[in-house]
Amino acid sequence: MFNKITFDEILEGRRALLDGWGGRPGIIIIGAKGAKLRDSEGREYIDCTSQAFVLNIGANHPRVIEAVRRQLEETTHVVYNLDSIPLLLLTRKLAEIAPDTLSRVNFCLEGSLASESAMKLAMKNRPGCKYFVVFEHGYHGRNLLTMAASWTDPETPFSYFKENVIKVPEAYCYRCKFNLHYPSCNLECARFIEETIEKHRDGGVVALMMEPVQGNGGQISFPSEFHRKVREICDRQDILLIWDEIQTAFGRVGKMFAAELYQVVPDILVFGKAVAGGLPLAGIMTRDNLKVFDAGENAFTFAHFPLSLVAALATIEVLQEGQLLERCNRLNQHIIHHLRNLQKNYQIIGDVRGPGLAIGIELVKDRDSKEPAVKEASEVVRLALKRGVMFGISKYGGLGNVVKIKPPLVISDEEVETVLSVFEQCIAEVQRHG
Repeated sequence: MFNKITFDEILEGRRALLDGWGGRPGIIIIGAKGAKLRDSEGREYIDCTSQAFVLNIGANHPRVIEAVRRQLEETTHVVYNLDSIPLLLLTRKLAEIAPDTLSRVNFCLEGSLASESAMKLAMKNRPGCKYFVVFEHGYHGRNLLTMAASWTDPETPFSYFKENVIKVPEAYCYRCKFNLHYPSCNLECARFIEETIEKHRDGGVVALMMEPVQGNGGQISFPSEFHRKVREICDRQDILLIWDEIQTAFGRVGKMFAAELYQVVPDILVFGKAVAGGLPLAGIMTRDNLKVFDAGENAFTFAHFPLSLVAALATIEVLQEGQLLERCNRLNQHIIHHLRNLQKNYQIIGDVRGPGLAIGIELVKDRDSKEPAVKEASEVVRLALKRGVMFGISKYGGLGNVVKIKPPLVISDEEVETVLSVFEQCIAEVQRHG
């Protein structure tokens, strides 16, 4: 399709791009299949980012492609206030597989908007309250409201809603804000969260919003006990619990939802990214006893995009019918074991963590001081890309020190061994020159 495009035309397009992320590596992807990407120069990469953690069942899965192809022959767009068969079938399916009492579903096309939808619904159910409690390393999106609720560069000009957000330390055990150690700490961070909520009773807390496994903020996973404590705190304090599962749902942590993994059911669950096998789709699931939106309060032109809806049905079928969830857990054990063995030999590896294929390796300049090795992490990612492996990195624009291994669940055993070999080569080179 693009064979006749010239290099000058490509350069013109690059100059015209108003980039909102930064740090682009300059490669042009033209093809993808499974866990592999192919660029315009014919080079292949093993993708350990799942393209922003979207391709849990791999790129261009044939079941997804076929579902979309069939839908293209019917209709590509149905307005929000009309029903369609894909819409009703997917709503039914999500209500069927959702954790426990989360039986109502609302759709949009972008995770940031879904997080904001959750916040809006929580406000509707806690009238007169104004505060959201969030975690210091949390990430919930890039629109104005969710940026205020996320970690961010302190120099950002987008701070309009921060007065309604209260940030508290999460159970970041490797860097405990209270200089304690789990489990002897007795989860002091949880006690502090409840104390903070009680201090803001006058203004009223709407909800506590959290990722069950933090992604962009550092690929941070918490003790299971912490999740249960937070649920208990929200119940005692009569506030809502919102789980942002945009990065964790649909197989990423070895279960369909992290709520199943940690056996905690939130009041509102936010989903997105991997639900539609590479097509845009997001939304929220809520308890059926919550007040719902009134007319026009949370309706979007393309929210019920038929192509995404059928892609999601196919994606869920693949996850339910195959052995991908079991494979995800097996690969976690293998990769974590290998990385912890590397940790014994490379002082730059400070911590290895994460469930399923949501693995983070925190790099440090010194294990005693735990000074973040930010430049070193970026260098590992750069060197790996040259060797044909695409790793993720926490935060953006060179701000993070956590390398992320989050490939599609369909990654082959051979590809996993290549990934681990390349990671060790890059870690060895960076440590040697550090």
